[in-house]
Amino acid sequence: LDRSTTPPPISPSKLKSPSKTKTRMPTPTLRQSLDAFWNASTINEWNDQYSPAKTVLSPQKSRQPLQPPSSSSPSALQSRSKSPTKRIKAEVAAEKDFEACKRHLAERFLAELDAKVAEGEISRLSASTGGVRIVWNKTLNSTAGRANWRRETVKTTSPPQRIDGTSTKQSMTTIEKHYASIELATKVIASSEHRLLNVLAHEFCHLANFMVSGVKDQPHGRSFKAWGTRCSAAFGDRGVHVTTKHSYDIDYRYVWRCKNEGECGVEFKRHSKSIDPKRHRCG
Repeated sequence: LDRSTTPPPISPSKLKSPSKTKTRMPTPTLRQSLDAFWNASTINEWNDQYSPAKTVLSPQKSRQPLQPPSSSSPSALQSRSKSPTKRIKAEVAAEKDFEACKRHLAERFLAELDAKVAEGEISRLSASTGGVRIVWNKTLNSTAGRANWRRETVKTTSPPQRIDGTSTKQSMTTIEKHYASIELATKVIASSEHRLLNVLAHEFCHLANFMVSGVKDQPHGRSFKAWGTRCSAAFGDRGVHVTTKHSYDIDYRYVWRCKNEGECGVEFKRHSKSIDPKRHRCG
């Protein structure tokens, strides 16, 4: 006969669920009548000592399968663009190329300006002093360029000469010497040929205004604007447009920005690491 038997007991599971009980901090033994109960440092030390340690978990990575980007998606366009490292290398290479040829480029364009705009008058007036000097100034930061001109009058007296037994009077000769130079700000012009041409044209108009037109009290007056119009017309195809002031930003190597961008966010720009965030603060 078949007998019904009691099934064997189910073996207990060897897998245990994690305990869901919260770790309880011990109650401080201090009473409200004690001063230590109201001392914030004492309470903080108690919390630091008896608070349960928290495990710092690393952020989980997304387990979603990667989708191949379409040809029109922004990510695909970004992948085709140059990486920041490649762009930096390209900029450094461009700066080196410009640094190697900027002096020759400036002297050649100055000669073109004089020939086409002033009909060679600037080089003729400054020939006795060596011509117009181009000086690259690393400390000039307030403006992109500066024209310097000084005129010196030299009087020479020739000794009397005897012709056919008769003496002649002494003759006096007056010679005007023009000392001219153009300073170019290395850090403002940086590696831009467009800036170099426009700054050089602007300063050339100052020299023409001084030396040719004889105007010394109106640096950006009607005469200067007339010279600027000539330069713009002669070299407009090369992007030259002479205005009454330079509006170029200085390319600083180091920039610090205040962390409080909501209320401040001011930037401090320097050409060297003269600011130490550990010792300096935004005022």
